[in-house]
Amino acid sequence: MPCDLLSQNPDFQLLDILSFLVHHGLFPTAPSQPRMAISIDLLAFYRALFERSCDTINALAAALVTHYIHRGFRMTNAEYDILQVEVERQVEAAVQHCRDLVLAPQEPRGAMQEPLTPAPFSPTSPSTSTPISPIALPPTILEPLTTGHYASILIQRCPACFGGTVFGRPLDEGGDIHITTDGNFHHHHRHSAGDCPKFYEPAYFLPKLEVDAVGCQINKVRKQIPRVVKGLVPDEAIDHYQSSYQAADGKKQKATMDSFDDTGVMALICHHDIPPFFANIDTPGEQQKYAVALIQHLYSLLPLQTNVILLYDVGCVLSCSLAQYDILPDSIVSCLRFTTTAMHLVYNPRMANGLSLSDGEGTERLWSRFIRLIGIQQSSSVPAAIGQDMRNNLGTWLKWRLKQGIDEQGLAAQDVLDACGVSISKLRKHWVAQRWNGKVFAEKNDAKK
Repeated sequence: MPCDLLSQNPDFQLLDILSFLVHHGLFPTAPSQPRMAISIDLLAFYRALFERSCDTINALAAALVTHYIHRGFRMTNAEYDILQVEVERQVEAAVQHCRDLVLAPQEPRGAMQEPLTPAPFSPTSPSTSTPISPIALPPTILEPLTTGHYASILIQRCPACFGGTVFGRPLDEGGDIHITTDGNFHHHHRHSAGDCPKFYEPAYFLPKLEVDAVGCQINKVRKQIPRVVKGLVPDEAIDHYQSSYQAADGKKQKATMDSFDDTGVMALICHHDIPPFFANIDTPGEQQKYAVALIQHLYSLLPLQTNVILLYDVGCVLSCSLAQYDILPDSIVSCLRFTTTAMHLVYNPRMANGLSLSDGEGTERLWSRFIRLIGIQQSSSVPAAIGQDMRNNLGTWLKWRLKQGIDEQGLAAQDVLDACGVSISKLRKHWVAQRWNGKVFAEKNDAKK
């Protein structure tokens, strides 16, 4: 829209013209003597279109949805009802408040006076406590729960996982939070692309210096004599698993280093498939330092009493390493429980108590969301955009999991139990005997080899 007010009305001041234009929804193209003004609504739409420009499918439709959400008009469908979500939030907040009131008299007074946020720790800090094996779970001790809060950045990532205020739930009952980690070697960074000038600190990716420091710590402690720890799985089985599974072999070359300086991405996601943090993989193989660095960084933002269950493809191998060497402080190792995302007699999430619907496949669902992005625009802003979308769709995710995972699968499982005509107690006894026989058979087979 051309601006001729100054020539037509010489008495107009420049600030009056600018205020007049903005008041009528127009933005001047110059700070002084503007010749043209553009509709603010059009600029807002262009900004929304720019945010969605990396989507190869339905970019214009996604931009329109984002644009109208910014203006206060949210489109709803059968899967997402704003009123229903708001009611669910209010009910959940009321239930959580009542739960806190019930648990408050049971908490010791000393726990209320302790600092709520733990101080960051160094990976080289000495440890003087008794070593505890993360493989075999310690006997359950009914300790009182403690109160506190997670770091604000974690609450922003996923309020459903990190919005609690009570910690210390036993690991055999599911712990406090469930996380999954995995590496992807399909996202590279070429040497020839170079690096842009450093103008901000990434919010999602761990610094390379932090990851390399963890790697140096691991190399240092591995030169020491390993501790003898009796775990649930024989050492021969761990060695066989480490040699046969690619993710467990940190020396196996999964990507060439001739053309790339970053060969992959290591992700850490929560129970709702939302990524709190990433780490760049700059080695040919998937070494343990990336998973350990993500765990260490996560615990720097958690209360020390938080019990965490980690699902990892090679969780049994990492669990054995943490038990044999002082890679992480004992205060962290004692609060960790490992399970695998593949078929395993001991570490399978379906054979562990308290894991509910956690399957460890959230990272695969995260990688699938990267497929629809244009390759040249796969940058560090992609995880932020995807994480924000997944956080906005958290209500839909919870509703879908409750319907598909609990209602439908629960009814199907109950039908199978009713059809077999055997009591639950008898089935559990047979299940324990079957697991024991499988473990004994595996030990005998390894001994023969």
